[in-house]
Amino acid sequence: MGAVVEVHNVMMIPGRGLILLGHVQSGSVAVGQQSPMIAFGETPSRRLEVASVERLSSMESKKPAVGISFNNSPHPEHFKRRFPAGSVLLLEEAGSATDAVKNKKETR
Repeated sequence: MGAVVEVHNVMMIPGRGLILLGHVQSGSVAVGQQSPMIAFGETPSRRLEVASVERLSSMESKKPAVGISFNNSPHPEHFKRRFPAGSVLLLEEAGSATDAVKNKKETR
């Protein structure tokens, strides 16, 4: 099962890297989940892979609040431009249907 996460903020934490703070709108976030292909600035499109998830307390929303770090995360400013506060990040299980469609196209 994947997750839909509403972005609240993005920050850099020394020793941890880029951290997305958000609220889980549906599903659940887990290590290893990936985003669909995303373009950040001038760099080639790539997937974000969840490296760690921390559950946070939040008085702002009834939805679960989380802090998510990613493997090979983009520059924070690129991430903020692509996912401003209020936008939604989709996460899916590794090996999901998106991967299957991509693999099917590559075999042709």
